[in-house]
Amino acid sequence: MRRILFFFSLLAFSPSASTVVFASDWSLGSNVSLTSDYVFRGYTQTDAEPAIQGGFDVNHSSGFFASVWASNVESNPNAPVNYDGANVEIDVFLGWKGKITDSGLELTVRALRFMYPGTDYNENNSNEYAILLDYDLTTVALNGSLNFSDDYFGIGKAWYFDAGVDIPVGPVNISLQAGRSDYDAGGDYSDYSIGISGELIGFGLALSYIDTDGVPGGCVTRSCKERLVFTLSKEF
Repeated sequence: MRRILFFFSLLAFSPSASTVVFASDWSLGSNVSLTSDYVFRGYTQTDAEPAIQGGFDVNHSSGFFASVWASNVESNPNAPVNYDGANVEIDVFLGWKGKITDSGLELTVRALRFMYPGTDYNENNSNEYAILLDYDLTTVALNGSLNFSDDYFGIGKAWYFDAGVDIPVGPVNISLQAGRSDYDAGGDYSDYSIGISGELIGFGLALSYIDTDGVPGGCVTRSCKERLVFTLSKEF
């Protein structure tokens, strides 16, 4: 955990953390955040404990991008959701983002690699491929995604679908989201969230209510029960 904190301290305070244009067609950016609970598709990844997170992005004017993002995760094998000895998650993204005509529709095509250094279960390291759509209607913005993995954390083929709407209300933004996880091996369930976010003295603030529905056997532990999550973030 100390190594993670040191890494993100460097990210936040290094001069190179500021957005850098290192050629006319390329740019580099970074971000760091502190959240009360790292929740992914309705499930806590930190056993309902805080997480420090952040990453770097490299973007080309053509729309191609590459990103790396990291967060601490739960490694204790006694926790309902854990990563078998790994205490950090590292995600690597490659993709393309661009406008479709002049309609306000934006398409993102992305490949993602989940990595958990030190895990005792190598199948945790898995791939996912996604198509994302965003449509800005000025008064509201719509978004959705289709995600597929050929071997999701060692359990076989998996799909994740979600849709959301962002509604600006004065200085804040209200977000509504619903998703569905569909596994070939069974265990399908839904997740949803309601959030409010804004900016204060250059920092992003967000508060989200997150819950799940249809988890087989019900959420008998804190792993997927309803919760409030607060996040403080900063982009450079």
